[in-house]
Amino acid sequence: MAIVACVGALGSAAFTASASRRAARVEDSKVDAAAYDRAKQIYESALQTLEEQLTRLRERMAELNDQLAREQDTSAAMRTQVRDLREQVDLLEDTVADLRLQLSKAGIESEHEEEGAETS
Repeated sequence: MAIVACVGALGSAAFTASASRRAARVEDSKVDAAAYDRAKQIYESALQTLEEQLTRLRERMAELNDQLAREQDTSAAMRTQVRDLREQVDLLEDTVADLRLQLSKAGIESEHEEEGAETS
């Protein structure tokens, strides 16, 4: 009878140890699952934040591209105006030179020549 009791006690101990190991594995699985869920939430939150930042950066880049295009248009228009003004200045200088030559041929001194003669 002692042997039966001893075998029963050993069987009970083995069953308890096995149940304890299974319970520990279940707890480990629960801990792993909880850690996974927390990590997943953190990564998803970080991903969402990065996507929002990317959207804002793309919007800002589009705004800057629009502004750059406007600035380039303005710059091109100003360069055209400067070129036109230079051409006008050149034409006016040629006209002034022609008028001075005509005055000189007519024997008339221009005011510019009279001022130069007075200061000499």
